[in-house]
Amino acid sequence: MREESYEVKCPRHIVFGDPLYFEEFKGERLKELVVDFKPPQYFKTRVILKEEEVPECPGFTLRTMSIYLAPKETLGTYLSGKMYEGQQIQQKEIGVDSACYIISVDGREEDIKTGGDGYWGDMQTLYHQHDQRKVKDAVILTVVIPDFVDFKDMQQWVNYFFEDVQLLKENKKEPKKDVPER
Repeated sequence: MREESYEVKCPRHIVFGDPLYFEEFKGERLKELVVDFKPPQYFKTRVILKEEEVPECPGFTLRTMSIYLAPKETLGTYLSGKMYEGQQIQQKEIGVDSACYIISVDGREEDIKTGGDGYWGDMQTLYHQHDQRKVKDAVILTVVIPDFVDFKDMQQWVNYFFEDVQLLKENKKEPKKDVPER
């Protein structure tokens, strides 16, 4: 497994989804299918790149880019995979039908050929209720990376899409090898 964590300037606008959907749909239907998110100004952002072997599929490596957006004081909680009591999660899977998705961050856009249709990411919104309305506490956007894109390409994407990029940590873990017992 390999993982890198980056602190980046919080973007003002993130778009992710099948370009075909942006052409064919409008309004509520489009909102159901894609990510079109403008983070609050007080949110901070971390980008996590992961590369890991999938035990159920020997020889298959899963690569993801996850974008965590939340207030500075609570970001660490979400990065550790936790949430607060009373919070709820709204999850939206992001699919493609044209074997392609676009990622756009503050106008820096890239069309990514996926090599297949299906689900290529998801958006989790963590929120709490206040006076009969939903208050967004955090958003986690995870993008599945096509097989032909390697980790070095993913690192270049971080520098292309985001501003003020700082690598925070790098973890390289070698898979455990079975050692025969004596």
